[in-house]
Amino acid sequence: MKPDSLNNLSHKPRGSFGDSNTENNSDSLSSDSDVEDTSCGASDQKIIVQGLRKTIRRNKTKINDLVSKLTIAEMQLASEKEKSNNKDQLIKSLNMSIDLLNQNKAISIKQMQSQIVELKNELDFSQNKDKESYGSKDKYTKNIEELNAKIIQLECKVKEKDDHIAEFQQKFEINMSEIKEKIERQEYEIDALKSNIFKFERLPNDGAPVELDMKTNLKEKEEHITRLEAKIIEMNTKLSEFTLDTNSCQNPNESFVFLSCTTIPSAKLITLHDSVPFGAVFEDIPSAGPGWMVIQRRFDGSVPIKTVENFFIGCGDLGGEFWIGSEKLHKLTASRRHELYIQLVDFDNVAAFARYDHFIVGDSTERYKLLSLGKYSGNAGDALQSHINKDFQTDVYVGWWDITDCNLNGNFYDCKMELSEWNGIWWGRWNMGKMYSLKSCKMLIRPKA
Repeated sequence: MKPDSLNNLSHKPRGSFGDSNTENNSDSLSSDSDVEDTSCGASDQKIIVQGLRKTIRRNKTKINDLVSKLTIAEMQLASEKEKSNNKDQLIKSLNMSIDLLNQNKAISIKQMQSQIVELKNELDFSQNKDKESYGSKDKYTKNIEELNAKIIQLECKVKEKDDHIAEFQQKFEINMSEIKEKIERQEYEIDALKSNIFKFERLPNDGAPVELDMKTNLKEKEEHITRLEAKIIEMNTKLSEFTLDTNSCQNPNESFVFLSCTTIPSAKLITLHDSVPFGAVFEDIPSAGPGWMVIQRRFDGSVPIKTVENFFIGCGDLGGEFWIGSEKLHKLTASRRHELYIQLVDFDNVAAFARYDHFIVGDSTERYKLLSLGKYSGNAGDALQSHINKDFQTDVYVGWWDITDCNLNGNFYDCKMELSEWNGIWWGRWNMGKMYSLKSCKMLIRPKA
């Protein structure tokens, strides 16, 4: 039954019998329709209730989601507040640091300004004094340049002397240790000889010849020790003289050759295993790259390379004619792979070069044999290839790996001449097919990349 019809029924007054009959009649007439309306209303209410329940469930789910999101948002808000507090503290700390830096900066600026004022005053005083002393700015500048040049020369010479002293001291220490070892061995032998002499003195007279030999041997050992001690004294004297010479610098205008000045492109102190450090010149070759060590240079005949010792240990001047020595060559080329570059110039100023990519020199037991050259390139001709496996000759035309097709350590001639013997500086027959003397030559090596 619909709500409106229910309301109407509840408000009707009770009447007479006729009315009652009429009502009963009307009730009986409408009873069927009321049943239908009641069943339809109940069905609609169920649908409405179900819809409301679904809506309530959806709303509860949404409310729960909103509560979760609200909780998360509150947590994030708390975290952001904490971060904000941390940032505020950091900002305060940074502001304090900035204030402190600004204060220090202001103090530093004041100090620097005062120093600048003092320096300006000193500069003005110095300039006034210099103007009074030298009379003019040009003269002042010239004198300063001259003094700076002299200072540079003296510093370079002192460095050269220091390097020589270090090298000499190292050699001296090595020699001293060797001499001390020899003295200890000699003293041990002397003690043994004395013991033997004491034993033989207690023998019958037939041991007299043996005793005489022992005494003679003892005397020789004592003389040898005396000579070694004299050598030690001599070396100490040389060391002291060399040290004194470093401080003298008597002639600052002489020409120098030292490791750190422009007379040599680049020089370094090379240290090899079981070897005394030595100076070496390094150059860049425009067509071959940087880092080439000069191992030989000939151009004026100022260094006579004739003795066996010179060829083995090296001789000459880093800034002039020079030979590094076959022993150093062996140690350098045995330590790692090296390439060889040879520069040649004749008396017509025609230049040529030869390059080899695997240069190896043997040791003293192999008589410093030329063990390898590798691949050849260049325009001077492969004149050194035929010298492979040749010993370093020191008897005839000394200073080269035989003299089959070239010799760059021969005698220097100051003019162009056709050589009748193989004792000059020459390289194959690259000059008009003849063996002409060369004006200059240079050998360089570099580790092979």
